[in-house]
Amino acid sequence: MIRLYQLKNAFFFLLITFLTISCNSDDDGEDRPDVSISDLAGSTSDLSTLAAALERADLVDDLDGVGRFTVLAPTNAAFALFLDVNDYADINAVPVDVLRQLLLNHVVAGEFRSAQLTNQVGYLQTSAAGPVDNINLSLLVNGNSGIVFNGMAQVTQNGGDIIASNGTIHIVDAVVELPTLPTLILGNPIFSDLVTGLTTATPSADYVTILSESELYTLFGPSDNAFDALFSGNPNWNSVEDIDEDTLLAVLNHHVIGGANILLSEMENGQESPATLEGDVLRFLGGDNTIRLGDGSGNNNALITVGNIQASNGVLHLIDRVLIPDTEN
Repeated sequence: MIRLYQLKNAFFFLLITFLTISCNSDDDGEDRPDVSISDLAGSTSDLSTLAAALERADLVDDLDGVGRFTVLAPTNAAFALFLDVNDYADINAVPVDVLRQLLLNHVVAGEFRSAQLTNQVGYLQTSAAGPVDNINLSLLVNGNSGIVFNGMAQVTQNGGDIIASNGTIHIVDAVVELPTLPTLILGNPIFSDLVTGLTTATPSADYVTILSESELYTLFGPSDNAFDALFSGNPNWNSVEDIDEDTLLAVLNHHVIGGANILLSEMENGQESPATLEGDVLRFLGGDNTIRLGDGSGNNNALITVGNIQASNGVLHLIDRVLIPDTEN
């Protein structure tokens, strides 16, 4: 299932929801080589480390199973850099459970070719387990200049669309490590105003470090359209930098709930959230596919347009209005 959202500057925000193996047909009318994804990795000299990693993590049979997959395949040089940075002598020094989760973060159920990803920005769901049950980690895809995953790994020249009998391989120039919340925000151009708020406009805070910690967070991320609506209602603000830092810190903190990974399915109509980092609570209104947020100032018009964007340390929900805390406290 693919859902498209029309957003600022005429670019599409692409949310590609998890495609189960049962939804994939083995008969798509396309001529395919009689060689599987794992076999292709094993026979490609620059993917020998990946092939060894798949063996060590006991994932070969999984990738040769029923269904179609999209696999991001780091080169040997990419693995060498990953091992060096993380102080592993070789691939056999990586704990099996760590390696398995890392590799599953490179596997997407369903098949996505370069043409589907080029000039699109959005999220795929990987096969890596998230920090809570029943949801896997998200993968940020930015196809505006090449195809980049999680802001760290780009499809190499001539490395895209390597077709196997059971899916497609995209060779990438870096290992795609498990995403934290900043990973899923910083590389997405729809969050340019939010990124400014979390970084240069709040020098007294270190949001990127805070939101990369292992504690769970629920983050409601206003799109650039949401900030445009905020600026249009205040003649003194034309950009995030126009907001004084103390006010901006309070506003940003009102978008973050610490110690919780709150999914859409857990938001019941009329329910109050745990306190935000700012101190006020939020209210969940509506249900099913239409959930709005009530903020500390009494506004009830912030719609969650894309939800359950899952990081290793929390969940991100895209919203179309900036949440304002109670201005009287």
